[in-house]
Amino acid sequence: MTVRNSSMSKVSDENGIAPVVGTAVTIFIVFILAGLVSSVFFEEYGDSSHMGSSAAKLQIRFTEDLNSLEFEHGGGAQLFFDSSSLSVIMDINDASYRLNDSALGTLEAGEKKVLSLNESVKSELPAIELGQGDKVSVKVVDYESGALIAKSELEVKGQIVIVPEE
Repeated sequence: MTVRNSSMSKVSDENGIAPVVGTAVTIFIVFILAGLVSSVFFEEYGDSSHMGSSAAKLQIRFTEDLNSLEFEHGGGAQLFFDSSSLSVIMDINDASYRLNDSALGTLEAGEKKVLSLNESVKSELPAIELGQGDKVSVKVVDYESGALIAKSELEVKGQIVIVPEE
């Protein structure tokens, strides 16, 4: 009879492990799901391109006459375009053009400022012609931290001719 009792105790030990393993797996799954949900919910804050940079909501678009870019600061830290670390870069047809953005000065939350394309493109660059439907990418980059502050993909709604001033 002693043999029977020892085999019964082995069975009851194995049955006791199953609920513990099931509970551990359930807790593990809950932690994984919580991590996934929080990473999606806080995606903007976890983006490494915003780490160490000015946290600002910036919208960039063409003005109605298509000769300028409008910068609208929707909130966050001030942007100092007159500093050497912050730059506006315009990408057209796989070519990048650094714009003379010092005319924007300091942009504070709630402000809108306009940057004339003809006055902001350096004179050593060629004249640029864009037609309706062409794509232009405009980025604001903080060279000090290496961060991308804002990026806008713009579609040209008419004819644009950018002639750099001498």
